[in-house]
Amino acid sequence: MKTAVAQRAIFWVWFPLALSFTLMMLESPVTNGVLARFAEPSVQIAGFGVALGLSLLIESPVIMLLATAIALVGGRESFYAVLRFVLTLMIGLTALTALIAFTPLYEVIALRVLGLPERVASAGRVAMQVMLLWTAAIGWRRFLQGVLVRYGGARFVSWGTAIRLVSIVAVGVGLLWWNGLPGAVAGACMVMAGVIVEAVAATLFALPMLREQVLSRYESGAPLSQRAIWKFHLPLAGTTLLTLLVHPLTAAALARLPQPELAIAAWQVVFGSLLALRSWGFALQEASVATLQQGTPPRELLRFTHKVALGTTLALGLLAFTPLSPLFTQRLLALQGDLATLVAFGLQTCLLLPALTAYGSYLRGALISAKRTPVVSKGMAINLSVNAIGLMGGVISARMLGVSDAQSALLVGVAAFQAAAIVEALYLLRLSCSSPDAR
Repeated sequence: MKTAVAQRAIFWVWFPLALSFTLMMLESPVTNGVLARFAEPSVQIAGFGVALGLSLLIESPVIMLLATAIALVGGRESFYAVLRFVLTLMIGLTALTALIAFTPLYEVIALRVLGLPERVASAGRVAMQVMLLWTAAIGWRRFLQGVLVRYGGARFVSWGTAIRLVSIVAVGVGLLWWNGLPGAVAGACMVMAGVIVEAVAATLFALPMLREQVLSRYESGAPLSQRAIWKFHLPLAGTTLLTLLVHPLTAAALARLPQPELAIAAWQVVFGSLLALRSWGFALQEASVATLQQGTPPRELLRFTHKVALGTTLALGLLAFTPLSPLFTQRLLALQGDLATLVAFGLQTCLLLPALTAYGSYLRGALISAKRTPVVSKGMAINLSVNAIGLMGGVISARMLGVSDAQSALLVGVAAFQAAAIVEALYLLRLSCSSPDAR
């Protein structure tokens, strides 16, 4: 396959996914921009961040349903088998959300385990209650998005995410105009409206494809068992769980450092803003799985990954080190004073993350394509371990040195996060050398 042809083929698989990821990740800065205009923005943004972090942690088993559906749904029988699996996850995880949000278990997690300030924990509880059906809606649309991608409908994923973002903005503007809810609760209403609307859109987009290409295709051979689905999906779910543990883990560390409300709020904004830029790298995972299955040479996929890594790094450099920085933090996000300064500093110290995201996603995609999902899960476990050690060391060092500023506290979180990503990428690189799809 000629290089130019291969690069175009990869691009048209990757681009709709990247666009969808970008629109989805813009949700966080958009929400933070709205919450910054409510009363007590630091407390409300931090509280919403706690609710979102716990909800993301609970939903971690369903996020990789997109990759599972791409890999396993080959016709009528396998579709219904995976559907049964998806419904089981949705019901079980919704029950877990209710258990945490509506019982004293929330106080145990927020106050004792995470050590959050009481005002932040209180703001987060009501927000999490509003997000009760978050995981169910996410799981349903990720499943159908996987079917869409496998059968040539990746563009519908982008459209659905665009509809979701428009819904979030519309609800946010309405709640800001009404101004009758605490900021954290308004943020929860915004994201819930978005995921429900997107789940409905994904269903409408998928129905014609299901009728014409999936349910009309009868499969021969042994039926796909629930045990086989669990065996394939569980390592991927474990990977996502470990990935999302980073957010509450970092919040717990920052809660034990100076000016916790300010530091946690800044981390929430920095982390959310970087997700929008890193989304172009995140999309390489599913794009790698799909293109390698189509016979694309791995060297062409790696060449494409270099381009994504360079482009996203340059984009962050422009945002963090040029006059775009105050325009983004102060005008677009409406951050003021110490919070705006701290967020700008956080963006500057995260310059390595876009490239690390791109290469890590490429390596994970190659390993998933080779059916080596346990290796991917182990890599994320290494990431989380390094991150936890870095955070612990940072907290101890800051206390020994008598650090008293929020900037140093945020630096602890940023440094641990990037160090963990570097170690994981090196591990995956070493393991991928034994995988034919990664060479």
